[in-house]
Amino acid sequence: MNILGVMSGNSCDGLDLCDVDIEIDSNYNLSYKIKQYSTIPFLEHEKKFIHTVRENEKYKIKENETKLTTIFIDKIRMFSSLEHLDYISCHGQTVSHIDKVSSLQLFDAKQCYDSLGIPVIYNFRNNDIKNGGNGAPLMPFLDWLLFSDSIKDVVTLNVGGISNISHIPKSKLKDEVQGFDTGPGMCLVDMACRRFFHSSYDNDSKFSNQGRVDKKILNELLNLPLIKKDPPKSMDINDFGVDIVNQISTSNSKLDNHDILRTLVEFTVESIHYNIYNFIKLDRCKFDLVVSGGGTDHPLVKQGLTERGYRVKSVSKFGIDSSTKEAFLMALLGASKVLNLKSNIPTVTGASKYVTLGEIYAG
Repeated sequence: MNILGVMSGNSCDGLDLCDVDIEIDSNYNLSYKIKQYSTIPFLEHEKKFIHTVRENEKYKIKENETKLTTIFIDKIRMFSSLEHLDYISCHGQTVSHIDKVSSLQLFDAKQCYDSLGIPVIYNFRNNDIKNGGNGAPLMPFLDWLLFSDSIKDVVTLNVGGISNISHIPKSKLKDEVQGFDTGPGMCLVDMACRRFFHSSYDNDSKFSNQGRVDKKILNELLNLPLIKKDPPKSMDINDFGVDIVNQISTSNSKLDNHDILRTLVEFTVESIHYNIYNFIKLDRCKFDLVVSGGGTDHPLVKQGLTERGYRVKSVSKFGIDSSTKEAFLMALLGASKVLNLKSNIPTVTGASKYVTLGEIYAG
């Protein structure tokens, strides 16, 4: 079936779109052909709107959901012709996430269907939550399928707004797959860039490269309960909000802003390392760390992982472009819903059982 996977992450840089011809059978044998993919950047006013829609629960205002869905529809139309598509599978924009309680992705499936005339698959987290899970992360399902032929353990790392990892054991048993969020990806770094340097992000580490790590601040950050919490666990950028940046700046008024930013980059790297070391517990020479997400392009993030002894490989070496992996995941979850295949992983989310994820709106 031809599915358009649509994903907007916490960084709000743009809308990821992946047009894929995908088939998956009842034994979870996956075959696919990616026809086209792209990230269409959000305009500055769109990006500002998406960032601010979380504030004071503005996402509860229906007009804001309509506006955000219209932005998505416009990007989908810009991406490609739609006549060949069987489904659009859209994650929506996460505006609230509380482990085992609720997860809200802002997106109006009916509005999308009425506008484009293509059945829409959406709402991928709630059924897992209804069955006692966190509803996140979702990526380990795709990683399990992608690396099912590996003869050794594989650990994947995705660094977006939040960082998350998957461990696909060499046994390839679904019941032994691990996956969880480790802490911030680039959300704190991006917030600091906006506050201190009036820039959306730390392009090519041009700001952080001018700073030094403050060990005292780093250790305080690493002691945050979510970093050391045992999995299963998932996180939201609200867990690492602008208050952290403001508090660091206020409490360390004599510290150069470049040092604060460099420390936040180190926090991302060290929290990833802490979680792999303490919860995956594999000898670093016995597995590949397969990375994806915009944060893994940051020079100091890559350098930090390499210096800690990880054998870092881009997911692009395995046939999936890093920039399209999350949108491809949405297409896969959509196909699984259409075929009534169970696509959560209870060892990852903490759910009581395997369930299908998503809903379909077709008028």
